[in-house]
Amino acid sequence: MISAQYPEVLATFLLFAGLWLISPMLSWSKVSVRLVAVSLFLLLNARYVWWRLVATLVPVSADPEALWTWLFVILELFATVVLTWHFIVLIRPSNRSLEADLAERSLRTQDEVKGVDIFIPTYNEPEDILRRTIEAACKIDYPNFKVWVLDDGDREWLRDLCKNLKVSYLLRVERKGFKAGNLNHALTKTKNPLICVVDADFALASNFLWRTVGLLDDPLIGIVQTPQIFINPDAIQYNLYGEKAWPEAQCMFTDMMQSGRDTWDNAFCYGTGFVIKRECLELVGGFPEATITEDLHTSYLLVSHGFKTRFLNEPLSFGLAAQDVEGFVTQRTRWCIGTLQCFAVEDGVLRAKRLSVIDRLFFLDPVMYHIGTIWKFCILIAPALYWWFGISPFHSDLGHLLVVFAPRMLLSIYGFYWLSNRKTIPLVSELDRVVSIFSLVTGVFKLFVNPFRQTFATTSKELDSTKTQIHWPLMRPHLILIVLTATGMAYQYFCAQGEQFFMRPNVGLMISLTVYVLWLLFFACLVCVQRPIPKGLLNTVEGVRQGSIRATVKVLLKRIFL
Repeated sequence: MISAQYPEVLATFLLFAGLWLISPMLSWSKVSVRLVAVSLFLLLNARYVWWRLVATLVPVSADPEALWTWLFVILELFATVVLTWHFIVLIRPSNRSLEADLAERSLRTQDEVKGVDIFIPTYNEPEDILRRTIEAACKIDYPNFKVWVLDDGDREWLRDLCKNLKVSYLLRVERKGFKAGNLNHALTKTKNPLICVVDADFALASNFLWRTVGLLDDPLIGIVQTPQIFINPDAIQYNLYGEKAWPEAQCMFTDMMQSGRDTWDNAFCYGTGFVIKRECLELVGGFPEATITEDLHTSYLLVSHGFKTRFLNEPLSFGLAAQDVEGFVTQRTRWCIGTLQCFAVEDGVLRAKRLSVIDRLFFLDPVMYHIGTIWKFCILIAPALYWWFGISPFHSDLGHLLVVFAPRMLLSIYGFYWLSNRKTIPLVSELDRVVSIFSLVTGVFKLFVNPFRQTFATTSKELDSTKTQIHWPLMRPHLILIVLTATGMAYQYFCAQGEQFFMRPNVGLMISLTVYVLWLLFFACLVCVQRPIPKGLLNTVEGVRQGSIRATVKVLLKRIFL
């Protein structure tokens, strides 16, 4: 009961009231402040895990509730490990700008600089987007480079465009190996010692090569990766009118997690806006074609040969986010499948040779994150299972939830908000996975059946719609789950005649979880209502890269009622 834990509930309230008041005044760029916040989370997290293991479980048996309870706690512990790891990684983000300054200064004094082949792989992008990318590449301020457009789509108009813009055009008729195969085909036709890869919907800054090439003078650096900066909001922001309230879904990873990983020499390439040494690619046999995430795979192939990926956290390339929700989900599913393939491939996280323990842990991190999709799916279905079948994911009264579970949850949410430099907004930041959950789970199980019978689904960026569209195939399973959850709760309430309803075991836990799940599912449905994009992706409003909880609440309330 709550009354029995009153002193602890009061202490918890005072703790978070204090944190809420002092957090904005702290210097979150200081490692000491970040270390204290992470240490506090680790303490509360350890307390929560101990409580879960000793006070909330039932004996192992073949009973459905026992099986569900133990599956739930195993998946939760798995997700807890990932969350804890991310907190630790965020303690000390890197800043390589001074190194880049020194490297650029040295590079500019050289009589002759290394040549760079700029690869622009393309398959189905429209002319206006490709023209922007090619023209930006042509305007690079660097004395020795050549632009190559790698066409996997056999488009006559693109051949003519390249001729007009005076860039080299390479056609590959056979699309074996998808993007990696396209890049490898170009490697056989080019000769410069450095390769820059930029996706067809990204435009490089004019100083891109000056800022990156010099860092490759270090013989241990094989790749220099820069962040993905999007000039338009993604589907979550756009369809919820949140362009000015919270950052796009990948902002936290590109700006913060990559910098944290870089501190440990374990940032990884993510397919665009990077420069790589040709000799490194020749050493590993080119871009790997065994997975559909050749970027992550390439990074750790180089690590296994003694090279590092250096992350330069500067805005040096500007691309287009997936603003259509269907393309957004397709993109996330591809990333999920490709990352999990790295778990099964011969030179992947488990079977690769010459990787240190730290390297393997960092390589395992994105794999574990995507396996955690199953955990998120279990959370979403847990209330419906309880209301219809009486199966609870774990056993607890409301008092212990307030003094053990709530502090850990609030600190993880609020701590991530500040450690990520306000790029992770409570609840909203989970919507990218929730919207994609049914596609992701299907992809995960298909991959478990046959890891390498997967296809490379490109993300369409040709979008110029003038009407609101409802993506029913994406929305329908979310709606069904909302109905099952809400009607199950209502059914139990009326069957129990009100008062007895609140005396049911674990009802406090399940009411809380039901509210949380319905919130996520409701907004996931709203995201599936695609707003018109009458002027195309290149003319939409740029989103923010720092969010605000207050602004987010205002936007969501407005989205609900207006």
